[in-house]
Amino acid sequence: MTIRRARQVLCPKNLSTTRHSFLVGAAVLTLLLVLPLAKAQDSPPPTPNENNEFSGTSLRRGSSEFGVWTGYSPFSFKLKGTTEDRELFLLNLQYARTLFATRTLALKYTAEIVPVALEMQPTQTYFVNGNVLINPAGTIYGAGAIPIGFQANFGRKSIQPFMNGSVGFLYFSQQVPVIGSSQFNYTVTIGFGAQFFRRSGRSFTVGWKYHHLSNKGQATLNPGIDSSVFYAGISILRRGRR
Repeated sequence: MTIRRARQVLCPKNLSTTRHSFLVGAAVLTLLLVLPLAKAQDSPPPTPNENNEFSGTSLRRGSSEFGVWTGYSPFSFKLKGTTEDRELFLLNLQYARTLFATRTLALKYTAEIVPVALEMQPTQTYFVNGNVLINPAGTIYGAGAIPIGFQANFGRKSIQPFMNGSVGFLYFSQQVPVIGSSQFNYTVTIGFGAQFFRRSGRSFTVGWKYHHLSNKGQATLNPGIDSSVFYAGISILRRGRR
């Protein structure tokens, strides 16, 4: 199935706004990562009592976390998918359980519910096998789940860098990303970030993830969407047994 975009009804002002949103998002993420690290380096060394207090809130085998995060992608790009100029907003509820933890590494299983997924698109015109297809502008609502996910946290400090990945699905109110594709789509993500632990048993997370959405060829059209998602979240830690 040959898909070729003919033109896109999108004014230069909107393109400028998209680029500006990306730059602002990148700057905010950088500040959120760098400032706490700088503060931690400037802080005096903790006393033995403080070390013992924090060790009680660090990850260990059997620890559970209940959290929520929200993310936004100001644009889409071509990697596996071919759809351009899509924005994506996500609101996720997450459960995580630590499978094992050492001094240098903690591995967590994660599962998520996605009550809100918003795909925002401009009006675009495509040629599909010689026929003209007009994809209307709009914001399309979706929801889904991510039953399989893993996250690796590095170190045992109050600030822990991490890498993660997941596989899930989203179901939208309309066919996404174009007419002739599918309301049901699979999702694959891979990303990185930092988790900031508090002695109160709470943590704050900031990160970035590559988000791929595709119907895996189960519909007539499958252009797919590759998104660059900046996100932030909070969670509550329930410690496992020592």
